[in-house]
Amino acid sequence: MAIYREMVRVVLLAAALLAALVAGCGGSGDAAAPAVAPVAQAGPATVEETDGRLGGATEARAGDPLRELSPGGKPDIGERDDTPRRDGVGAGATCANPSLAPAAEALGAVAEATLCLLNGERADHGLAPLAASDELGAAASAFAQDLVAGSYFSHTGRDGSDVVDRIEGTGYLRGAAEWTVGENLAWGTGALATPGSIMQAWMNSPGHRENILNPAYREIGVGIALGNPARPDGAGATYATEFGAIEAGAAAVPRAAVKKAKKSRSARSKRRGKARKAKARAARHGGKGKGRRAKSGRPKARIAI
Repeated sequence: MAIYREMVRVVLLAAALLAALVAGCGGSGDAAAPAVAPVAQAGPATVEETDGRLGGATEARAGDPLRELSPGGKPDIGERDDTPRRDGVGAGATCANPSLAPAAEALGAVAEATLCLLNGERADHGLAPLAASDELGAAASAFAQDLVAGSYFSHTGRDGSDVVDRIEGTGYLRGAAEWTVGENLAWGTGALATPGSIMQAWMNSPGHRENILNPAYREIGVGIALGNPARPDGAGATYATEFGAIEAGAAAVPRAAVKKAKKSRSARSKRRGKARKAKARAARHGGKGKGRRAKSGRPKARIAI
């Protein structure tokens, strides 16, 4: 053991002397020699675990109930061989940073790479690119952050909201006569957290792919939050994309008002049904009782005492 320690000391001393000699070469005699940085104690190498999940893919249209296109599950990032390519190269090949690991200072670049890759897939299928929307982006970012903060992974928010509620809350649907919206979710750690891996997993899932290649969509919001819903260590990143298309026209009635109107119509229908039944009962009993009218066809007068 003493011999091993002595060998380590000699090696470190030799490395320090060599560094000093190399630094002195080519420099002026007046320049101060740079200090040799202390050697850090070696420790076990750590590699971030690779893991991830796809959330469900959903779509909703004005006047129709929410549709689940995919229930989600474990991501598949295998290469596809059925995607149309131009000259053997996909449009997404020109995108920057497809393998960029999410970090606080790089979230903007990760979001840009995700949008570029997504529009590359649309271009490969002859579809128009999606434009970035501030409202959809706000909805996507807020929901991605809430998934991490709440340690849950579902299209139904902790407050019971769905994708339409979240998008409607940003004002995106205000003044729309017709609209279509959708949502894709995913999280990953390690190699599965990069924009390229997330997009590959979405495109390998039929439901998520349907949202990405839906020709009706015109705009999108990309939200990325550091961390993931499954682990408290803050590893990886959580992705949310909100798709949208609106047709301007008469102001759309909020869903809360629609629900209230339906309840009101139902109540009126029940009251009319009761009135018809009461009238039928009176007719069966010879016109006696409630609703009885005089032979003249006029209702009998009631005198208050």
